[in-house]
Order: sequence, then C-alpha cells, then structure tokens
Amino acid sequence: MQALLLSLTLATILAYLWYASLLKKRTSAIEALKVIDSRIDMRLTLFTELCQAKPSYHPLTDDQQAQLQQLKQLQPQHDWGQPIEASNVTGGSLSVSIAAWQQIDQGLEALLAMVNKDKLSEDKLAEYLQLELDFVHAEDFYRKAVDELNSGVKIFPGAAVAKLARIAPMPIFDQVHD
Repeated sequence: MQALLLSLTLATILAYLWYASLLKKRTSAIEALKVIDSRIDMRLTLFTELCQAKPSYHPLTDDQQAQLQQLKQLQPQHDWGQPIEASNVTGGSLSVSIAAWQQIDQGLEALLAMVNKDKLSEDKLAEYLQLELDFVHAEDFYRKAVDELNSGVKIFPGAAVAKLARIAPMPIFDQVHD
C-alpha cells in the first residue's frame, strides 16, 4: 500500500514539474511574441519616418510607396489580443499575426534594399537596423521556445499533462534568414 501511495505521489510531483516546465516555455514564447510585435510596429513607423526625414529627398518611387501602404494595412491583422488558448488554433489570430509579421518583415527588407541609404539620416538608419536585429533575435528566441514547448507537449507524459492543462503546440515562424 505504501508503495502505491509513494508511486502516486511521485507521479503527481513529476506531472506538476512537467506542467510548470510547459507553462514556463509557453510564457517565454508569449514574451518573445510581444517583443516581435513591438519591434515590427517600431520598424514600420521608423521606416516611414526615415523615408520622410529629408523633405528634399523622396527615396521611394510611387510603386514602393504603394508597397509601404500595403504593409501598413497589414498592421491591424497582427493584433492578437485574445488569450493565447483562443488564438492558438489552426487559422487562429496567432497564425494570422505571425503571417502578417513575416510579410511586413520581408516587405520592409525589400524596400530598404531598394533605398539609397547614403541620403538617409544615419541615426534613424542605425536605429532601424538595430530594431531589425532585435526582431531577428526575438524571432530566434521564439522559435527555440516553441520548439521546446511543442516537443514537451508531444511526448509522454507531456501529452497527458498538456491536455489536462489545455496547453497546445504553438505555430512557428517558417521564415528563414540568410
């Protein structure tokens, strides 16, 4: 009888530790998403300011200006104010947000590559490049946290603990940076 009680106690302790581990990984991923969200917003705003800093120089053509406007229209699509459980479903707002962040990131990179950087404000350009680097680091951190979370959710006993705790795998960024 004592062996059974000891086994159940040990199983309960291990399940709790697994739950705490999953919760920590999910919290880390959510914090990375918040950083990604703020950095992409700041980059979009700063890129717009960067292109308007000198009234005598307009670095964007009409087509490029239209592309920038399209990126700005994607901005509301990445608001995932729902609780993570509600937004973290296939096709949920988190997946939509990640797709929007990727489109904005790729669009800004393409636009910046076409702009003559010599005529832009050096301070704002340096700040923009730092935000771009912060975005990449946050994206990498998110990817690692989600890989760990998804692995923990899929293997036994994590699958059972995650199901009881309603912790689901999270979507990953499929974007590759060279």
